[in-house]
Amino acid sequence: MKRSESPGVAGVLCADEHGLCLSSKGIAKMEAAGQLASLARQAQQLHPLNPGPVIAIEAEGGTVLIKNESDVTMAVYKSPMS
Repeated sequence: MKRSESPGVAGVLCADEHGLCLSSKGIAKMEAAGQLASLARQAQQLHPLNPGPVIAIEAEGGTVLIKNESDVTMAVYKSPMS
């Protein structure tokens, strides 16, 4: 991923269905893979008719978007807009 193609993206993380980190870049921490995968699974249980809900966690430091699809969880860390 080139920074110029993804403005505001500070990091990305991919995890498998067991929470094992497949890849992390930028500010995304490998150690968070299990928690991110668990959040994605819990969101699917809350809304079983939606095949892939997107979770947005917002804070002053930015936003994390989390989505699970085909047994892979992807998390995108976005910087706060200035």
